Amino acid sequence: MHILSLLTVLKIVHLAGLIMGLGGAILADTTIFTRGVIRPVSNYTVHQAEFLSRLVTFGLVILWLSGAALIWTNTIANPEYLTNQKLWAKVFIVVMLTVNGVLVHKLVLPSLRKSVGTRLFDGISRTRLAGMTFLGSVSLVSWTLPFVLGKATELNYVTPVLEILAVYGASILVVWPTMFTVMSSIHRIQSYLRRAASLTLMPNDAWESDLVPAGFNCSVHPIGRSKHFAARF
Repeated sequence: MHILSLLTVLKIVHLAGLIMGLGGAILADTTIFTRGVIRPVSNYTVHQAEFLSRLVTFGLVILWLSGAALIWTNTIANPEYLTNQKLWAKVFIVVMLTVNGVLVHKLVLPSLRKSVGTRLFDGISRTRLAGMTFLGSVSLVSWTLPFVLGKATELNYVTPVLEILAVYGASILVVWPTMFTVMSSIHRIQSYLRRAASLTLMPNDAWESDLVPAGFNCSVHPIGRSKHFAARF
């Protein structure tokens, strides 16, 4: 019976951490989008987001520990391993993931808790919306690219770190505006529908006080009332 080598075991553990983090991040984003942006935030949304956030954190810890062990093991076997610039690109991206995770815990999750009963983006400025979508885009790209780099063995020892990081930055610059545009559009549509619903459900006396000039008797002048509505809408 063959026994797996230490290097193989570390690779499996490293891949497990990556899958755990990537899967948790995708599920968390999906949960927040469907149950916090499309529909109002509920206690279930908060519970799920916090659980998945802990799962992502656990995956990130495994990624750091197994990654450090892999670097140590590979360096002992081959001192030139540290000259592989793809390695340092991956380290930089994991650092970005760590910083991004801290910001998500400090900014996004508290906003989610405060938004129970409303939608996540209700009443926030475009600047804050841009910041939250930026964190989401960094998370998506930073979890996806290391998975690709891990499988792209042809990049080993031949691709400069700056080229990889340029692709990384360009990917964020593509995903971020796309995510911001989608979320802004959804937010505008929801705001329009809320205003339309409030007008539809407005009592008759509220319509008259809001739309009809003071001193104008709508009950006596039905024709004038209809003309006023036509002019207003």
